[in-house]
Amino acid sequence: MANIVNVRIDERLIHGQVAAYWTNNLNVSRLMVIDDLAAQDEIQKMALKMACPTTVKLSILSIERAVERLNDPTAYEGERVFIVLRNTGTLEKAIALGAPITAITVGNMSNKVGSQRVYHTVCVTQDDIKIFRELNSKGIKFTAQMVPSDEPQNFIDLIAKL
Repeated sequence: MANIVNVRIDERLIHGQVAAYWTNNLNVSRLMVIDDLAAQDEIQKMALKMACPTTVKLSILSIERAVERLNDPTAYEGERVFIVLRNTGTLEKAIALGAPITAITVGNMSNKVGSQRVYHTVCVTQDDIKIFRELNSKGIKFTAQMVPSDEPQNFIDLIAKL
């Protein structure tokens, strides 16, 4: 069974913070991007492969395929898997399909129409807040943290202040 060392919501998927700081700090052996769009887009796959450290294996999977692989006891055996998702919708669907995810680090969610800034580069819409609260009510923990050296913040407490 895969050893999931972190799950991160980050619209940018693989970038400097993820590739350099998080993978090294967590001693990651596999980065798993769960994103239906990226899994079907050859150009985006190529860009993600280029951004991924050469010492780390990379999986770019649709939500359904990722959940299937994460629940396969023989897949990623002995690996330290770091999951990156683009948004709350992807997270919600993955959990609904049975992804073994119990804690999420909220990274970058860009400012968009109708969103409010919660923490550094994290802006949430009312839909995002609803999903975070719903998943939290099911026992899933949310932390806001840009880089490993930052002090983790309880994300549900942060959105409660909005």
